[in-house]
Amino acid sequence: MRKFRYIIFLLFAAVCAAAQDHLCERVYVSTDRDVYVAGDELFLSAFCIDMGTGKMSDCSRIAYIEICSPEGPVQTAKIALEGGRGGGFLLLDNTIPTGQYKLVAYTAQCFNEDGYDFEEGGRLLSIINPFTDARSPAGVEILSDEAYEELERPVPEASGSVRLEVDDALVLTNTSDRPVTLSLSLRHDDGMAAPQAACPAAFLDGATKGTAFTRCRTIDLEGEVVHTRVQTEGENLSGIAGGAAFLSVPGRSSDFYVSRIGPDGSADFYTRNIRGGTDVVLDVASSASDCHLEVISPFAAVKASGLPRLPLSPGLAGRITSRSIAMQMHRAAGADSLYLRPPSPEDYLFAADSIEYRLDDYTRFPLMEELFVEFITQVRIVRNRSGLDLVVSLEDTFRPAASSSIPALVLLDGVPVPDHKSIFDYDPLLVERIVVYPHSVYLGGWIFGGVVSFVTYKHDLASFRFGDNTRIVRFQGVSSPVCVRDSDAWAGIPNLRRTLLWYPVVELAPGETRKIEYAAPSYSGTFEAVAEGFDSDGKPQYARMRTELPAQ
Repeated sequence: MRKFRYIIFLLFAAVCAAAQDHLCERVYVSTDRDVYVAGDELFLSAFCIDMGTGKMSDCSRIAYIEICSPEGPVQTAKIALEGGRGGGFLLLDNTIPTGQYKLVAYTAQCFNEDGYDFEEGGRLLSIINPFTDARSPAGVEILSDEAYEELERPVPEASGSVRLEVDDALVLTNTSDRPVTLSLSLRHDDGMAAPQAACPAAFLDGATKGTAFTRCRTIDLEGEVVHTRVQTEGENLSGIAGGAAFLSVPGRSSDFYVSRIGPDGSADFYTRNIRGGTDVVLDVASSASDCHLEVISPFAAVKASGLPRLPLSPGLAGRITSRSIAMQMHRAAGADSLYLRPPSPEDYLFAADSIEYRLDDYTRFPLMEELFVEFITQVRIVRNRSGLDLVVSLEDTFRPAASSSIPALVLLDGVPVPDHKSIFDYDPLLVERIVVYPHSVYLGGWIFGGVVSFVTYKHDLASFRFGDNTRIVRFQGVSSPVCVRDSDAWAGIPNLRRTLLWYPVVELAPGETRKIEYAAPSYSGTFEAVAEGFDSDGKPQYARMRTELPAQ
Protein backbone atom coordinates (compact mmCIF):
# COMPACT_ATOMS: atom_id res chain seq x y z
CA MET A 1 0.00 0.00 0.00
CA ARG A 2 1.46 3.31 -1.09
CA LYS A 3 2.19 5.77 1.69
CA PHE A 4 0.66 9.20 1.24
CA ARG A 5 1.22 12.45 3.10
CA TYR A 6 -1.98 14.51 2.80
CA ILE A 7 -1.78 18.26 3.38
CA ILE A 8 -5.35 19.35 2.59
CA PHE A 9 -5.62 22.82 4.11
CA LEU A 10 -7.92 24.06 1.36
CA LEU A 11 -10.62 21.38 1.77
CA PHE A 12 -10.49 21.52 5.56
CA ALA A 13 -10.78 25.30 5.59
CA ALA A 14 -13.72 25.31 3.17
CA VAL A 15 -15.72 22.78 5.20
CA CYS A 16 -15.06 24.49 8.53
CA ALA A 17 -15.73 27.98 7.14
CA ALA A 18 -19.19 26.87 5.96
CA ALA A 19 -20.01 25.86 9.55
CA GLN A 20 -18.80 29.21 10.89
CA ASP A 21 -20.70 31.61 8.62
CA HIS A 22 -22.38 33.35 11.56
CA LEU A 23 -19.49 33.33 14.01
CA CYS A 24 -19.17 36.71 15.74
CA GLU A 25 -15.70 37.38 17.15
CA ARG A 26 -14.41 40.33 19.14
CA VAL A 27 -10.76 40.84 20.14
CA TYR A 28 -9.75 42.53 23.39
CA VAL A 29 -6.09 43.54 23.64
CA SER A 30 -4.31 44.40 26.88
CA THR A 31 -0.97 46.21 26.87
CA ASP A 32 1.84 46.53 29.37
CA ARG A 33 1.24 50.31 29.60
CA ASP A 34 -0.88 53.11 28.13
CA VAL A 35 1.78 55.81 27.63
CA TYR A 36 4.91 55.16 25.53
CA VAL A 37 7.83 57.00 24.01
CA ALA A 38 8.83 56.44 20.39
CA GLY A 39 11.21 53.47 20.19
CA ASP A 40 9.54 51.58 23.05
CA GLU A 41 8.50 47.96 22.83
CA LEU A 42 4.74 47.68 23.14
CA PHE A 43 3.79 44.31 24.62
CA LEU A 44 0.42 42.83 23.68
CA SER A 45 -1.94 40.15 24.95
CA ALA A 46 -4.97 39.18 22.83
CA PHE A 47 -8.29 37.70 23.96
CA CYS A 48 -10.52 36.55 21.08
CA ILE A 49 -14.12 36.14 22.28
CA ASP A 50 -16.94 34.23 20.62
CA MET A 51 -19.86 36.60 21.21
CA GLY A 52 -22.31 33.74 20.72
CA THR A 53 -21.06 31.81 23.74
CA GLY A 54 -19.21 34.57 25.60
CA LYS A 55 -16.16 32.31 25.85
CA MET A 56 -12.75 32.30 24.20
CA SER A 57 -13.10 31.50 20.50
CA ASP A 58 -11.36 28.38 19.21
CA CYS A 59 -11.85 29.37 15.58
CA SER A 60 -9.53 32.10 14.31
CA ARG A 61 -5.81 31.47 14.65
CA ILE A 62 -4.59 35.01 14.11
CA ALA A 63 -5.48 38.50 15.34
CA TYR A 64 -4.62 41.59 13.31
CA ILE A 65 -3.44 44.70 15.18
CA GLU A 66 -3.29 48.29 13.95
CA ILE A 67 -2.14 51.47 15.67
CA CYS A 68 -4.22 54.09 13.91
CA SER A 69 -4.26 57.83 13.40
CA PRO A 70 -6.96 59.80 11.54
CA GLU A 71 -4.94 59.22 8.37
CA GLY A 72 -4.71 55.44 8.78
CA PRO A 73 -2.45 52.91 10.53
CA VAL A 74 1.06 53.98 11.48
CA GLN A 75 2.09 50.44 12.48
CA THR A 76 0.66 46.95 12.32
CA ALA A 77 1.22 43.56 13.93
CA LYS A 78 -0.13 40.01 13.89
CA ILE A 79 -0.66 37.76 16.91
CA ALA A 80 -1.02 33.99 16.71
CA LEU A 81 -4.03 32.65 18.64
CA GLU A 82 -4.51 29.30 20.31
CA GLY A 83 -7.85 28.74 21.96
CA GLY A 84 -8.56 32.45 21.64
CA ARG A 85 -5.37 33.53 23.41
CA GLY A 86 -2.04 34.84 22.26
CA GLY A 87 0.71 37.34 22.91
CA GLY A 88 3.16 39.39 20.92
CA PHE A 89 4.96 42.70 20.74
CA LEU A 90 5.40 45.68 18.49
CA LEU A 91 8.52 47.84 18.30
CA LEU A 92 7.33 51.41 17.97
CA ASP A 93 9.04 53.37 15.21
CA ASN A 94 11.19 56.22 16.43
CA THR A 95 9.61 58.42 13.75
CA ILE A 96 6.02 58.22 15.05
CA PRO A 97 4.73 61.77 15.68
CA THR A 98 3.66 62.69 19.19
CA GLY A 99 -0.05 62.24 19.79
CA GLN A 100 -2.97 59.99 20.68
CA TYR A 101 -3.56 56.82 18.69
CA LYS A 102 -6.14 54.07 18.68
CA LEU A 103 -5.14 50.43 18.92
CA VAL A 104 -7.67 48.25 17.08
CA ALA A 105 -7.76 44.45 16.82
CA TYR A 106 -9.87 42.08 14.75
CA THR A 107 -9.87 38.69 13.03
CA ALA A 108 -10.49 37.75 9.39
CA GLN A 109 -14.03 36.73 10.34
CA CYS A 110 -14.82 40.35 11.23
CA PHE A 111 -14.62 41.20 7.51
CA ASN A 112 -17.57 38.86 6.92
CA GLU A 113 -19.82 40.71 9.34
CA ASP A 114 -22.03 43.23 7.55
CA GLY A 115 -21.41 46.77 8.77
CA TYR A 116 -18.70 45.78 11.23
CA ASP A 117 -17.05 48.77 12.89
CA PHE A 118 -13.32 48.04 13.03
CA GLU A 119 -12.87 50.70 15.69
CA GLU A 120 -15.14 48.81 18.09
CA GLY A 121 -13.28 47.92 21.27
CA GLY A 122 -10.25 49.98 20.31
CA ARG A 123 -8.16 51.43 23.13
CA LEU A 124 -6.33 54.74 23.22
CA LEU A 125 -2.55 54.92 23.42
CA SER A 126 -0.39 57.96 24.06
CA ILE A 127 2.94 58.06 22.20
CA ILE A 128 5.47 60.81 22.84
CA ASN A 129 8.41 61.33 20.51
CA PRO A 130 11.24 63.33 22.15
CA PHE A 131 13.36 63.17 18.98
CA THR A 132 11.13 65.32 16.78
CA ASP A 133 8.60 68.13 17.03
CA ALA A 134 6.22 66.36 14.60
CA ARG A 135 2.63 66.02 15.82
CA SER A 136 -0.04 63.52 14.88
CA PRO A 137 -3.14 64.78 13.01
CA ALA A 138 -5.13 64.42 16.23
CA GLY A 139 -3.01 67.19 17.73
CA VAL A 140 -1.44 68.09 21.07
CA GLU A 141 -2.80 70.34 23.83
CA ILE A 142 -0.27 72.20 25.99
CA LEU A 143 -1.52 72.76 29.53
CA SER A 144 0.00 74.45 32.55
CA ASP A 145 1.62 72.13 35.06
CA GLU A 146 -1.22 72.83 37.51
CA ALA A 147 -3.91 72.05 34.94
CA TYR A 148 -2.13 68.87 33.89
CA GLU A 149 -1.94 67.56 37.44
CA GLU A 150 -5.66 68.22 37.85
CA LEU A 151 -6.58 66.08 34.84
CA GLU A 152 -8.97 63.28 35.61
CA ARG A 153 -7.15 59.96 35.75
CA PRO A 154 -9.84 57.28 35.39
CA VAL A 155 -9.19 53.98 37.16
CA PRO A 156 -11.17 50.84 36.24
CA GLU A 157 -13.04 49.12 39.02
CA ALA A 158 -11.94 45.68 40.17
CA SER A 159 -14.04 42.83 38.83
CA GLY A 160 -14.06 39.06 38.92
CA SER A 161 -12.48 36.49 41.19
CA VAL A 162 -8.77 37.29 40.85
CA ARG A 163 -6.93 38.72 43.84
CA LEU A 164 -3.58 40.48 43.49
CA GLU A 165 -0.91 41.24 46.11
CA VAL A 166 2.47 42.92 45.69
CA ASP A 167 5.39 42.46 48.07
CA ASP A 168 8.79 41.06 47.14
CA ALA A 169 6.86 39.15 44.45
CA LEU A 170 3.50 39.32 42.73
CA VAL A 171 0.92 36.92 44.15
CA LEU A 172 -2.12 36.00 42.03
CA THR A 173 -5.04 34.05 43.50
CA ASN A 174 -8.06 32.69 41.68
CA THR A 175 -10.82 32.50 44.28
CA SER A 176 -13.48 31.04 41.97
CA ASP A 177 -14.32 27.51 40.85
CA ARG A 178 -13.56 28.37 37.21
CA PRO A 179 -10.19 28.68 35.45
CA VAL A 180 -9.11 32.15 34.36
CA THR A 181 -6.76 33.44 31.66
CA LEU A 182 -4.98 36.73 32.27
CA SER A 183 -2.24 39.11 31.27
CA LEU A 184 -0.03 40.49 34.03
CA SER A 185 1.90 43.75 34.12
CA LEU A 186 4.01 45.56 36.72
CA ARG A 187 4.85 49.07 35.51
CA HIS A 188 6.15 52.37 36.81
CA ASP A 189 3.63 55.14 37.41
CA ASP A 190 5.41 58.48 36.90
CA GLY A 191 2.23 60.53 36.88
CA MET A 192 1.77 60.78 33.12
CA ALA A 193 -1.97 60.70 32.46
CA ALA A 194 -3.34 57.53 30.84
CA PRO A 195 -5.76 58.30 27.98
CA GLN A 196 -8.63 56.07 29.17
CA ALA A 197 -9.73 53.44 31.68
CA ALA A 198 -9.53 50.37 29.44
CA CYS A 199 -10.52 47.06 31.04
CA PRO A 200 -12.30 43.81 30.06
CA ALA A 201 -15.61 44.85 31.67
CA ALA A 202 -15.76 48.13 29.71
CA PHE A 203 -14.86 46.22 26.54
CA LEU A 204 -17.76 43.79 27.02
CA ASP A 205 -20.18 46.60 27.87
CA GLY A 206 -19.49 48.23 24.50
CA ALA A 207 -19.31 45.03 22.45
CA THR A 208 -22.01 44.37 19.85
CA LYS A 209 -23.14 41.11 18.32
CA GLY A 210 -23.41 40.88 14.55
CA THR A 211 -26.59 39.54 12.99
CA ALA A 212 -25.90 39.62 9.24
CA PHE A 213 -22.92 38.07 7.47
CA THR A 214 -21.65 37.98 3.90
CA ARG A 215 -18.64 35.80 3.24
CA CYS A 216 -15.86 37.87 1.72
CA ARG A 217 -12.78 36.71 3.65
CA THR A 218 -11.64 33.17 4.46
CA ILE A 219 -11.30 32.50 8.19
CA ASP A 220 -7.76 31.80 9.44
CA LEU A 221 -8.63 28.34 10.74
CA GLU A 222 -5.15 26.78 10.81
CA GLY A 223 -3.09 29.92 10.46
CA GLU A 224 -3.01 33.03 8.31
CA VAL A 225 -4.50 32.67 4.85
CA VAL A 226 -2.11 34.68 2.67
CA HIS A 227 -3.95 36.23 -0.27
CA THR A 228 -2.01 36.96 -3.45
CA ARG A 229 -2.84 37.95 -7.00
CA VAL A 230 -1.06 37.43 -10.31
CA GLN A 231 0.22 40.62 -11.91
CA THR A 232 0.85 40.41 -15.65
CA GLU A 233 1.76 43.06 -18.19
CA GLY A 234 -0.92 42.24 -20.71
CA GLU A 235 -3.59 41.43 -18.09
CA ASN A 236 -4.10 38.16 -19.95
CA LEU A 237 -4.43 35.14 -17.66
CA SER A 238 -4.61 32.64 -20.49
CA GLY A 239 -2.27 29.78 -19.69
CA ILE A 240 -1.82 31.04 -16.12
CA ALA A 241 -5.21 30.41 -14.49
CA GLY A 242 -5.41 26.90 -13.10
CA GLY A 243 -1.65 26.66 -12.76
CA ALA A 244 0.44 26.32 -9.64
CA ALA A 245 1.70 29.12 -7.41
CA PHE A 246 4.28 28.72 -4.66
CA LEU A 247 5.01 30.58 -1.42
CA SER A 248 8.03 29.63 0.67
CA VAL A 249 10.38 30.96 3.34
CA PRO A 250 14.08 30.43 2.60
CA GLY A 251 15.73 28.15 5.14
CA ARG A 252 12.44 26.79 6.52
CA SER A 253 11.32 23.62 4.78
CA SER A 254 8.08 23.59 6.81
CA ASP A 255 7.06 27.04 5.52
CA PHE A 256 6.32 25.91 1.98
CA TYR A 257 2.86 26.19 0.43
CA VAL A 258 1.23 25.51 -2.93
CA SER A 259 -1.94 27.09 -4.35
CA ARG A 260 -3.95 26.90 -7.56
CA ILE A 261 -4.33 30.18 -9.46
CA GLY A 262 -8.00 31.11 -9.86
CA PRO A 263 -9.70 32.46 -13.01
CA ASP A 264 -9.30 36.00 -11.67
CA GLY A 265 -5.60 35.51 -10.98
CA SER A 266 -5.99 35.07 -7.21
CA ALA A 267 -3.99 32.48 -5.26
CA ASP A 268 -4.62 31.83 -1.55
CA PHE A 269 -2.04 30.07 0.62
CA TYR A 270 -3.28 28.29 3.75
CA THR A 271 -0.34 28.60 6.13
CA ARG A 272 0.27 27.46 9.66
CA ASN A 273 1.33 31.02 10.59
CA ILE A 274 4.64 32.29 9.28
CA ARG A 275 6.52 33.68 12.25
CA GLY A 276 8.44 36.93 12.46
CA GLY A 277 9.42 39.44 9.82
CA THR A 278 11.03 37.45 7.02
CA ASP A 279 11.61 37.28 3.29
CA VAL A 280 9.25 35.05 1.33
CA VAL A 281 9.69 33.75 -2.19
CA LEU A 282 6.66 33.91 -4.51
CA ASP A 283 6.71 31.97 -7.74
CA VAL A 284 4.34 31.19 -10.60
CA ALA A 285 4.80 27.90 -12.44
CA SER A 286 4.15 29.31 -15.90
CA SER A 287 6.08 29.54 -19.15
CA ALA A 288 4.94 33.16 -19.43
CA SER A 289 7.74 35.52 -18.44
CA ASP A 290 5.64 38.61 -17.77
CA CYS A 291 3.76 37.53 -14.63
CA HIS A 292 4.43 37.41 -10.91
CA LEU A 293 2.58 37.25 -7.59
CA GLU A 294 1.92 40.17 -5.25
CA VAL A 295 0.70 39.85 -1.66
CA ILE A 296 -2.61 41.52 -0.82
CA SER A 297 -2.53 43.33 2.53
CA PRO A 298 -4.72 41.58 5.14
CA PHE A 299 -5.24 44.74 7.19
CA ALA A 300 -8.37 46.88 7.23
CA ALA A 301 -6.36 50.15 7.14
CA VAL A 302 -8.55 51.77 9.80
CA LYS A 303 -8.68 55.58 10.00
CA ALA A 304 -9.28 56.43 13.64
CA SER A 305 -12.08 58.87 14.36
CA GLY A 306 -12.79 61.01 17.37
CA LEU A 307 -9.26 60.96 18.76
CA PRO A 308 -8.72 63.52 21.53
CA ARG A 309 -5.70 65.78 21.61
CA LEU A 310 -2.77 64.60 23.73
CA PRO A 311 -2.41 66.76 26.87
CA LEU A 312 1.16 67.76 27.76
CA SER A 313 2.77 70.31 30.06
CA PRO A 314 6.25 71.86 30.43
CA GLY A 315 6.81 69.97 33.68
CA LEU A 316 6.78 66.61 31.85
CA ALA A 317 10.14 67.27 30.17
CA GLY A 318 12.15 65.50 32.87
CA ARG A 319 9.82 62.45 32.93
CA ILE A 320 9.89 62.15 29.15
CA THR A 321 13.69 62.36 29.13
CA SER A 322 13.92 59.65 31.80
CA ARG A 323 11.62 57.39 29.81
CA SER A 324 13.63 57.95 26.64
CA ILE A 325 16.93 57.14 28.40
CA ALA A 326 15.41 53.95 29.84
CA MET A 327 14.17 52.95 26.38
CA GLN A 328 17.56 53.56 24.77
CA MET A 329 19.38 51.56 27.44
CA HIS A 330 16.91 48.74 27.01
CA ARG A 331 17.44 48.75 23.24
CA ALA A 332 21.24 48.91 23.59
CA ALA A 333 21.54 46.17 26.23
CA GLY A 334 18.75 43.94 24.95
CA ALA A 335 19.13 41.70 27.98
CA ASP A 336 15.98 42.01 30.03
CA SER A 337 13.39 40.39 27.75
CA LEU A 338 12.99 36.67 27.34
CA TYR A 339 11.48 35.92 23.96
CA LEU A 340 9.44 32.75 24.20
CA ARG A 341 9.85 31.25 20.75
CA PRO A 342 7.09 28.77 19.96
CA PRO A 343 8.32 25.30 18.96
CA SER A 344 9.02 24.88 15.28
CA PRO A 345 6.14 23.22 13.43
CA GLU A 346 6.49 19.59 12.47
CA ASP A 347 8.22 19.16 9.14
CA TYR A 348 5.39 17.59 7.18
CA LEU A 349 7.46 17.12 4.01
CA PHE A 350 10.07 14.83 5.52
CA ALA A 351 9.21 11.85 7.71
CA ALA A 352 11.58 9.69 9.70
CA ASP A 353 12.23 7.44 6.68
CA SER A 354 13.75 10.22 4.59
CA ILE A 355 17.15 9.43 3.09
CA GLU A 356 19.89 11.98 3.73
CA TYR A 357 23.15 12.36 1.84
CA ARG A 358 25.82 14.57 3.43
CA LEU A 359 27.96 15.40 0.45
CA ASP A 360 31.18 15.77 2.44
CA ASP A 361 30.96 12.03 3.11
CA TYR A 362 31.25 11.30 -0.61
CA THR A 363 33.54 12.15 -3.47
CA ARG A 364 32.86 15.70 -4.53
CA PHE A 365 31.90 16.19 -8.18
CA PRO A 366 31.99 19.49 -10.09
CA LEU A 367 28.64 18.82 -11.81
CA MET A 368 25.27 18.35 -10.09
CA GLU A 369 24.21 15.68 -12.58
CA GLU A 370 27.10 13.42 -11.53
CA LEU A 371 25.75 13.21 -7.97
CA PHE A 372 22.65 11.37 -9.15
CA VAL A 373 24.59 9.17 -11.53
CA GLU A 374 27.21 8.09 -8.99
CA PHE A 375 25.60 7.61 -5.57
CA ILE A 376 22.04 9.00 -5.16
CA THR A 377 20.33 5.91 -6.48
CA GLN A 378 16.78 6.87 -5.39
CA VAL A 379 16.63 9.69 -7.94
CA ARG A 380 16.67 9.37 -11.72
CA ILE A 381 17.21 12.05 -14.35
CA VAL A 382 14.52 12.02 -17.03
CA ARG A 383 15.01 14.00 -20.22
CA ASN A 384 11.97 15.50 -21.95
CA ARG A 385 11.17 18.11 -24.56
CA SER A 386 11.31 20.98 -22.07
CA GLY A 387 14.57 19.91 -20.45
CA LEU A 388 15.29 17.70 -17.44
CA ASP A 389 13.22 16.35 -14.55
CA LEU A 390 14.19 14.61 -11.33
CA VAL A 391 12.11 11.51 -10.66
CA VAL A 392 12.19 9.60 -7.36
CA SER A 393 11.93 5.81 -7.07
CA LEU A 394 8.99 5.59 -4.69
CA GLU A 395 8.94 3.00 -1.94
CA ASP A 396 5.83 0.83 -2.19
CA THR A 397 4.59 -2.11 -0.14
CA PHE A 398 4.04 -4.28 -3.23
CA ARG A 399 6.79 -2.90 -5.43
CA PRO A 400 9.69 -1.84 -3.18
CA ALA A 401 11.31 0.38 -5.80
CA ALA A 402 8.51 1.57 -8.03
CA SER A 403 9.68 4.25 -10.42
CA SER A 404 7.38 7.25 -10.50
CA SER A 405 6.36 8.88 -13.74
CA ILE A 406 5.50 12.07 -11.85
CA PRO A 407 8.29 14.64 -11.38
CA ALA A 408 9.52 15.17 -7.84
CA LEU A 409 9.12 18.33 -5.80
CA VAL A 410 12.57 19.94 -5.85
CA LEU A 411 13.50 22.37 -3.07
CA LEU A 412 16.57 24.51 -2.51
CA ASP A 413 16.78 25.70 1.12
CA GLY A 414 13.02 25.20 1.35
CA VAL A 415 12.27 27.17 -1.84
CA PRO A 416 10.65 25.26 -4.75
CA VAL A 417 12.51 24.98 -8.04
CA PRO A 418 9.78 24.32 -10.66
CA ASP A 419 12.30 24.27 -13.51
CA HIS A 420 14.44 21.27 -12.59
CA LYS A 421 16.98 22.12 -15.26
CA SER A 422 18.10 25.15 -13.26
CA ILE A 423 19.21 22.92 -10.37
CA PHE A 424 21.68 21.18 -12.69
CA ASP A 425 23.35 24.52 -13.33
CA TYR A 426 23.86 25.01 -9.58
CA ASP A 427 27.29 24.55 -8.00
CA PRO A 428 27.22 21.30 -5.93
CA LEU A 429 30.13 22.58 -3.80
CA LEU A 430 27.66 25.01 -2.18
CA VAL A 431 25.37 22.16 -1.09
CA GLU A 432 25.81 20.63 2.35
CA ARG A 433 23.30 17.77 2.01
CA ILE A 434 20.54 16.34 -0.14
CA VAL A 435 17.43 14.84 1.48
CA VAL A 436 15.20 12.48 -0.49
CA TYR A 437 11.65 11.67 0.61
CA PRO A 438 10.61 8.59 -1.39
CA HIS A 439 6.82 8.89 -1.07
CA SER A 440 4.14 10.69 -3.02
CA VAL A 441 3.24 14.12 -1.65
CA TYR A 442 -0.09 15.91 -2.08
CA LEU A 443 0.09 19.70 -1.76
CA GLY A 444 -2.62 22.16 -2.73
CA GLY A 445 -4.25 19.71 -5.15
CA TRP A 446 -1.00 18.71 -6.89
CA ILE A 447 0.74 15.36 -6.70
CA PHE A 448 4.52 15.23 -6.54
CA GLY A 449 6.44 11.99 -6.98
CA GLY A 450 8.55 12.41 -3.85
CA VAL A 451 10.73 15.29 -2.64
CA VAL A 452 14.37 16.11 -3.35
CA SER A 453 15.63 18.84 -1.01
CA PHE A 454 18.98 20.57 -1.50
CA VAL A 455 20.33 22.30 1.63
CA THR A 456 23.21 24.76 1.37
CA TYR A 457 25.74 25.39 4.10
CA LYS A 458 24.32 28.79 5.03
CA HIS A 459 20.66 28.06 4.15
CA ASP A 460 20.57 31.25 2.10
CA LEU A 461 20.09 30.09 -1.52
CA ALA A 462 23.69 31.04 -2.21
CA SER A 463 24.25 32.24 -5.81
CA PHE A 464 21.00 30.74 -7.12
CA ARG A 465 19.46 32.56 -10.08
CA PHE A 466 15.67 32.75 -10.02
CA GLY A 467 13.37 32.85 -13.00
CA ASP A 468 11.54 35.92 -14.29
CA ASN A 469 8.32 34.92 -12.49
CA THR A 470 9.92 34.83 -9.05
CA ARG A 471 9.67 37.64 -6.53
CA ILE A 472 11.31 37.93 -3.09
CA VAL A 473 9.31 40.22 -0.81
CA ARG A 474 9.39 41.17 2.86
CA PHE A 475 6.56 39.56 4.78
CA GLN A 476 5.16 40.51 8.19
CA GLY A 477 4.51 37.29 10.07
CA VAL A 478 3.10 36.81 13.55
CA SER A 479 5.18 38.21 16.40
CA SER A 480 6.49 35.93 19.12
CA PRO A 481 5.06 36.08 22.65
CA VAL A 482 7.36 37.89 25.05
CA CYS A 483 7.80 37.73 28.81
CA VAL A 484 9.61 40.57 30.56
CA ARG A 485 11.15 39.45 33.81
CA ASP A 486 14.47 39.15 35.62
CA SER A 487 17.49 38.11 33.60
CA ASP A 488 21.02 37.13 34.62
CA ALA A 489 22.30 38.95 31.55
CA TRP A 490 21.02 42.23 33.07
CA ALA A 491 23.41 41.95 36.03
CA GLY A 492 25.72 44.95 36.35
CA ILE A 493 23.51 47.20 34.21
CA PRO A 494 21.16 49.69 35.93
CA ASN A 495 17.60 48.42 35.73
CA LEU A 496 15.78 51.49 34.42
CA ARG A 497 12.93 49.57 32.79
CA ARG A 498 9.48 51.15 33.04
CA THR A 499 7.81 47.75 32.66
CA LEU A 500 9.35 45.55 35.35
CA LEU A 501 7.29 42.48 34.54
CA TRP A 502 5.02 41.38 31.70
CA TYR A 503 3.36 38.01 31.17
CA PRO A 504 1.01 37.92 28.15
CA VAL A 505 -0.67 34.64 29.11
CA VAL A 506 -1.20 33.49 32.70
CA GLU A 507 -3.53 30.53 33.29
CA LEU A 508 -4.89 29.98 36.81
CA ALA A 509 -6.83 26.86 37.79
CA PRO A 510 -9.76 27.13 40.24
CA GLY A 511 -8.44 28.05 43.68
CA GLU A 512 -4.83 28.32 42.44
CA THR A 513 -2.33 30.79 43.93
CA ARG A 514 0.79 31.67 41.98
CA LYS A 515 3.82 33.66 43.10
CA ILE A 516 5.78 35.46 40.36
CA GLU A 517 9.19 37.02 41.04
CA TYR A 518 10.25 40.30 39.46
CA ALA A 519 13.48 42.29 39.21
CA ALA A 520 13.58 45.35 41.47
CA PRO A 521 14.42 48.63 39.66
CA SER A 522 17.47 50.84 40.09
CA TYR A 523 15.22 53.80 40.90
CA SER A 524 12.52 54.36 43.49
CA GLY A 525 8.95 55.25 42.72
CA THR A 526 5.32 54.24 42.58
CA PHE A 527 4.46 51.08 40.67
CA GLU A 528 1.18 49.46 39.77
CA ALA A 529 0.42 45.84 39.06
CA VAL A 530 -2.48 45.01 36.75
CA ALA A 531 -3.99 41.60 36.04
CA GLU A 532 -6.78 41.47 33.48
CA GLY A 533 -8.58 38.85 31.44
CA PHE A 534 -11.58 36.51 31.51
CA ASP A 535 -12.69 33.29 33.17
CA SER A 536 -13.84 30.19 31.31
CA ASP A 537 -17.43 31.51 31.22
CA GLY A 538 -16.35 34.83 29.69
CA LYS A 539 -16.71 36.86 32.91
CA PRO A 540 -14.29 39.83 33.01
CA GLN A 541 -11.39 39.81 35.46
CA TYR A 542 -9.54 42.92 36.59
CA ALA A 543 -7.30 43.49 39.61
CA ARG A 544 -5.00 46.40 40.24
CA MET A 545 -2.67 47.32 43.09
CA ARG A 546 -0.22 50.17 43.68
CA THR A 547 2.95 49.96 45.75
CA GLU A 548 6.08 51.96 46.53
CA LEU A 549 9.42 50.33 45.63
CA PRO A 550 12.81 51.59 46.82
CA ALA A 551 15.84 51.77 44.53
CA GLN A 552 18.01 48.66 44.52
